[in-house]
Amino acid sequence: MRARDRAADVPDVLIAGGGTAGHLMPGLAVAAALAERGWPSERIHFVGSARGMDAQLLVDSEFGATLLGGRGLNARRVNLANARSAAGLAWATLRGVALVGRRRPAAVLSLGGYAALPATVGAVIWRVPLVIAEQNAVASATNRLLGRFARAAAVPVPGTGLRREVVTGNPVRAQVVEAATDAGNARSRLGWPNDATVVVVFGGSLGSLRINRAVWASLPTLRDRDGVFVHHVVGKRDWLGRPPPPSPRPDGARVRDWYRAVPFDEQLPIALAAADLAICRAGASTVAELAVLGTPAVLVPLPIATNDHQRRNAEQLAALGRARVVSDDEFDSERMLAEIAALSDADAPSPAPEATFGRRDAAQRVAQLVIRHSAAVPSTVECPRATPQGHAR
Repeated sequence: MRARDRAADVPDVLIAGGGTAGHLMPGLAVAAALAERGWPSERIHFVGSARGMDAQLLVDSEFGATLLGGRGLNARRVNLANARSAAGLAWATLRGVALVGRRRPAAVLSLGGYAALPATVGAVIWRVPLVIAEQNAVASATNRLLGRFARAAAVPVPGTGLRREVVTGNPVRAQVVEAATDAGNARSRLGWPNDATVVVVFGGSLGSLRINRAVWASLPTLRDRDGVFVHHVVGKRDWLGRPPPPSPRPDGARVRDWYRAVPFDEQLPIALAAADLAICRAGASTVAELAVLGTPAVLVPLPIATNDHQRRNAEQLAALGRARVVSDDEFDSERMLAEIAALSDADAPSPAPEATFGRRDAAQRVAQLVIRHSAAVPSTVECPRATPQGHAR
């Protein structure tokens, strides 16, 4: 029997959520782990957002996808935009419920966020086994609302507020694990200097204007500071509005020898593996990747993040001695230069995997949790046995 015919007899796993890379990338990592364990990739299906990065990130994947409309609500405002968002989300939820009813999957994995709501509500209505995957140190509104119906909640750290917590770590993409394994060769792969202090600065796919402005204002000082190399991922939003590049150093060194700016970096995990210091926001995926890579960081939490979750994420890494947390209103060029100057050459001890967001096997742990609670499991997939503590093996 051909693989396609065998897959037709296998139930689906639906992965609900997206809208941002921070939500979607962990889902892709879990999907890959499920496929590695024998679940046919044709039967792993994403239900995400038509407005976010889902189409871009899923186009080259081996998994199917249904992208629905709708957008998140601004809970602080009552206005026409919120009313339209609510109407769009309600329509998307009706479509999500219908999709779950039609496919009757073996399980639904909810990644949280507004894009997860349609299929997650469908799982509750159709009584499909539901597993929550929370990426942050504090649970999202969607996961808090529907987590009571979940068989289990995979969380990065204890105390997220969800029921039936299982500490798995936050799943990271395979590229991050590969970069961590081959960190010693990262600089040579990128063509970066081996004798410089390498600082990697980024603010997400769109970028952070606060962080970008601090970098741009620090360039005249960094231009005259030997031994520092800055890789600046500006982000698509601010790329066209960036200032002119700095002038060459008096000694004739080219700008690209000490400062490089790009709008987006598909090799960011390799860049972080090569870095002595990262300066960035504190999204869940970012914190998990930094923990896996062991890269020291200056974290500038986004102040408007829901439930202040970025600050909570940053504090998890800071508690391990792997990061310093700087509030958004305190981060400027002077603070950035001071943090670079204070960087120690001594290697900090690697954090214990059990105590941090970042675990190299987090995606496998979440996949095991999904398999364990699925209504039906293909014969080609090994079903993990439960432990007395309920933790994934």
